[in-house]
Amino acid sequence: MLQYFMPHKYKHILNRDCTPKLEYFCKVDEVSSVMPRAMHVHENLVEVLLVYEGSGIYTIDNNKYIAKKGDLIFYNSGVVHDEFGGNGSNLGTYCLGISNLKIVKLGNNKIIEDNYCPIINCNEYFDDILSMFDIIRKSIDVDGIHVAEFSNFLVQALVVKFRIIIEKNGDVKQIKEPSLATKIKIYIDRNYNENISLKSIAEAVNANQYYLSHIFKEETGFSPMQYVTRRRIGEAQNLLINTQLSITEIAANVGYNNSNYFQNVFKKIVGYTPGSYRKRWQV
Repeated sequence: MLQYFMPHKYKHILNRDCTPKLEYFCKVDEVSSVMPRAMHVHENLVEVLLVYEGSGIYTIDNNKYIAKKGDLIFYNSGVVHDEFGGNGSNLGTYCLGISNLKIVKLGNNKIIEDNYCPIINCNEYFDDILSMFDIIRKSIDVDGIHVAEFSNFLVQALVVKFRIIIEKNGDVKQIKEPSLATKIKIYIDRNYNENISLKSIAEAVNANQYYLSHIFKEETGFSPMQYVTRRRIGEAQNLLINTQLSITEIAANVGYNNSNYFQNVFKKIVGYTPGSYRKRWQV
């Protein structure tokens, strides 16, 4: 028989005054992962994805990354990202949305240092992490009054494990001087739901309209106004999944005065009407 005694004094990773809460849990298979999920942010929570199968391409804070099986993807609150990789190979992911998170020495709803690469491989911890995600999924499938409490305790354990992996395997990103395209992106990210135009963007970044359009598309693959549309649709997807706002209210929130026009744009980009998209993702 082996018996181990745990030390009662240890360095805490989680702030003991805050209890992390699991806001949502999602398993995305290779069929669902090809559905476009445009650029968006989560202002009041952290997202963590585990790639359990295949690979995908992710855009995070204007940087493209390839994530593969065994990788963890970390999104701090306020980080602009597309949620599902697409254009990869048989991509399958688990996703956690965690609110009220406070890591010692980090800000509210941050799980990784801002200067770290947001994708880190689990390496030897993959089987353990995958098992814990599987347990959460199975527990949610059970209709019991204690499921939320059970899942929240598992999430706390996962967060501690995530931090162990980050501290052991995390890489510092290369610091780049903000390019003109980055300045344009920042302006759009802050103002996408306003009456934004190429002229207003040019005035904000003090650049010629035609020049900035060329530079932005060369770096991002989109024209500035195409990026505005993607940001609006990305945030609309967020609201469709996570709120009960009407489609008209969502259209107005993301910068569209005409609900019918918004629905047409949404279907063109996503492939579904807003109502159909909501039904596919809400349980």
